[in-house]
Amino acid sequence: MSSAEPLPSALPPAPRYPLTQARIETMVSRAIVLFGLVFGVLVIPTLITQQGELPQPLGWLQAAALCVCLLWAVVGAVSQRGVGAATTVFAIVYLIVVALWPITVAGSKVDGTPWLWTLCTVASAYAAVRLRAWMAAVYVVLAPALFGIVLIGVSDGREWDIAVLDAIYAAIVGAVILTIASLLRNAAAAVDTAQRAALDGYERGVREHLGEAERVEVDALVHDSVLTTLLAAASARTPETKQLAARMAEDALGHLSSTKPVPTSLPEQLTDAWALVAGIRSAAASIAHRPRFLTDGPLAARLPESVAEALTAATVQAMMNSSQHAGGADVARSVTFSGIGAGDTAGVRIEIVDDGVGFDVARVAPRRLGLANSIVQRVEMAGGVARVDSAPGVGTAITLSWPS
Repeated sequence: MSSAEPLPSALPPAPRYPLTQARIETMVSRAIVLFGLVFGVLVIPTLITQQGELPQPLGWLQAAALCVCLLWAVVGAVSQRGVGAATTVFAIVYLIVVALWPITVAGSKVDGTPWLWTLCTVASAYAAVRLRAWMAAVYVVLAPALFGIVLIGVSDGREWDIAVLDAIYAAIVGAVILTIASLLRNAAAAVDTAQRAALDGYERGVREHLGEAERVEVDALVHDSVLTTLLAAASARTPETKQLAARMAEDALGHLSSTKPVPTSLPEQLTDAWALVAGIRSAAASIAHRPRFLTDGPLAARLPESVAEALTAATVQAMMNSSQHAGGADVARSVTFSGIGAGDTAGVRIEIVDDGVGFDVARVAPRRLGLANSIVQRVEMAGGVARVDSAPGVGTAITLSWPS
């Protein structure tokens, strides 16, 4: 068997980066942090000039605190860890620095608009990263208003017109940034809702199909075994026909008590393993954290359509579980297809693996149907076997094999 390799390009292409709420949050936070970094660099010359005019070092401490928060936000945006906390702390520290500005100035004359004004828009934008929409809206008004009031007080009212214009400008820019971020988040939330609805519909469709298949199987059993036996018994006149009817009755009772499917006269349509792979890859296109698809050796099996549907549904459920519970985009996820057996006994194995948070399989609640019913029992009903290996902090590996 050859080593695992990416699926060939002949398969239908799927979007690599689907629009989801988690991805939009990452994009928005990174864009706003980059915006803040640019403004932070632009404010450095003004900061150095004005700090030299102040009588005491409090201004340098305030500037250092804001600078540390800016760098913290940049590191968080790159590593996707702690960016929300960094932007929130920056927004709070900025309000404190503005409130302390009269003490920082201490009656000194500062030429031009204070350097804090350049960071007012940054603070409003950072508030939009983590705070709720209404809290960010309040901050967009509060921060410029506080800056304007402080600037008027420091200038003894002589520069009230400039302070008002600066405050209005900062509020407008902050409101625009907040509006754009909110629109993107709402659009991503709508996509997530549609994705969940589509997967729920797919789940219902598969369940309805399985129920219909079971009903047809039971109808065939009743018609082919029970009714035939009753007719034979009703027409039995000789000892030989009565003995034959008795044997048919025993066979019918055995069929009714057995959980094995009764063979039908018409063979089920078959599909090749590559069609199964293509269907699973297409279904995964709208999942938030899409895995990497691999093959391990040739796929020569031909599967009944009911088996392909069961394996597809179970694999999609496993990928959804990984996307929702294993962790964010930093978790490595893969789905590997491999062939098992040869000739008439050829089958397929699907391994859904991630290195996320993992879980204790023994402690999964019975009411969590996604693992027990949608994956394990579904594959077993199709004649296959499902194995779940996981541990907290290690990750999860789900192996689906058909036939068992």
